[in-house]
Amino acid sequence: MIQSRWIGLVAAATLTAAACGSSSSGAPTAPGAINSGVGSAAKPPADAGPSQSAVGCTVDVGTTQNLLPALHELEGWLNQAITAAGTTVNCGQVRSLDAKLENVTRALDQTPPNFHAACGTSGALVNEVSALVSRGALSTPDFSPPFPGGPTNVLAAAQDLNGRWCAAAKGELVGPRS
Repeated sequence: MIQSRWIGLVAAATLTAAACGSSSSGAPTAPGAINSGVGSAAKPPADAGPSQSAVGCTVDVGTTQNLLPALHELEGWLNQAITAAGTTVNCGQVRSLDAKLENVTRALDQTPPNFHAACGTSGALVNEVSALVSRGALSTPDFSPPFPGGPTNVLAAAQDLNGRWCAAAKGELVGPRS
């Protein structure tokens, strides 16, 4: 019994290490970053800190059937924060953020969008980003707001989108973002 648990743990660790060793571009896969200042967030400037390959993992929601610019923008902002100077997140933490954002993407890429699922999973994403920021593990570089009065860092953007998807789940009218 103990031996089979140990084998399972070793197998899980091996799979995690193999997955974290692969890298992806982190570039948005659907058109529509909200503004040009944010659309470039998926490719951090050379002086932004450790490269994504140095971190070993990126957030990548993949190809979507529907235009989901806010999700792709959040993806870019997360990758920018992950590669920013002072960030100390590890591959497992990045993969956790990636999995949550991928679940939000699946919920919103349906017809009609599943705002209830997006609300719940994005709430978990907000909690994780908030915990990483409060521990000092995830930097929050400032970005140009995607709309007047909009969020200017990754935590604020995640909170804003979570609020919008939760409002949509309750049948409330949402503002300029989706």
